[in-house]
Amino acid sequence: MLREGRLQASGLNLEAPEWVEDGAFVPVTVRLEGARAPLRLALLRNGEDDPRVARVGLLEWREPLEFSTRVRLSGSQDIEVVARDADGRVWQVSRPVRVAGSSCLAAPSGYPLAELGLTRAWLRSREAGLELVSLLRHPMESGRRLDAAGQPLPKRLLQRLTLIRDGETLLEVEPFEGLSANPYWRVLLAPGSAELEMRWSDADGSLYLHRL
Repeated sequence: MLREGRLQASGLNLEAPEWVEDGAFVPVTVRLEGARAPLRLALLRNGEDDPRVARVGLLEWREPLEFSTRVRLSGSQDIEVVARDADGRVWQVSRPVRVAGSSCLAAPSGYPLAELGLTRAWLRSREAGLELVSLLRHPMESGRRLDAAGQPLPKRLLQRLTLIRDGETLLEVEPFEGLSANPYWRVLLAPGSAELEMRWSDADGSLYLHRL
């Protein structure tokens, strides 16, 4: 669905390292100029049974759009972004990342649910806007890792992140197993004086709230 539209030759940029030592936490930054809200965006990784990292919906941002997160790679792969705006314009870009090794399938060294739901978030003034940076403590278990005894760890993924200001949703993220553990998000927002509320919903029905 996202790929159906008028493909744009420029405007979308994806920043990712050329190589990493550990593919479990690969930083990526997406920048898009000239899109019109609402915007739908998919972050993908190739070579997987389920290539999805996250689906993102944005209703408001500081132009140009800019956000960062972290991706989980099991090996050397391409990371891809596909975006479609309200006018039916489509942007697509990919970047290869070489991975020396990956701990994303390794057995956890401690208790995976320690400090579950702990949220850290910062809001900073930036040129004509606000920069939101957040980090949530969550294992994002894919169901494919084994514990120290060799037993599969239960699958446990977050279901949604919603960012709300004055009752209006600015950002929605649907994460998949390609999103790194302890999800990190950084996004540049249009200026506003109302309180921001972040809502993370967990697969077990838990809701993690943080207000700024």
